[in-house]
Amino acid sequence: MSIMRLNEFKALPGKFEALVSLFEKIVAQIRTVEGNERCELYLKVADGIDADDKLIVLEVWKNIAAHKNAVSAIDPIQFEAVMALLSERPSGQYYTATDS
Repeated sequence: MSIMRLNEFKALPGKFEALVSLFEKIVAQIRTVEGNERCELYLKVADGIDADDKLIVLEVWKNIAAHKNAVSAIDPIQFEAVMALLSERPSGQYYTATDS
């Protein structure tokens, strides 16, 4: 059964557009990795209370091992550039679908 990885990133003030631009390239790279079934970039919709420059990367993988191997597909320079644009450590979790 496939697993889903949901990752959340929060940009530094004024750096959201640059972060989105980098992730557009990274998502395209991830889609080419063996074991990847889906990878999408989602931008947070401001709800009038919390427009805090967050984005989500949703990934679906054949298994957790395939996801962990995917780090080799990301250029280390791009990874460093992403980390420099974040206001906090990224968060992410694995999920699986229920049978119902």
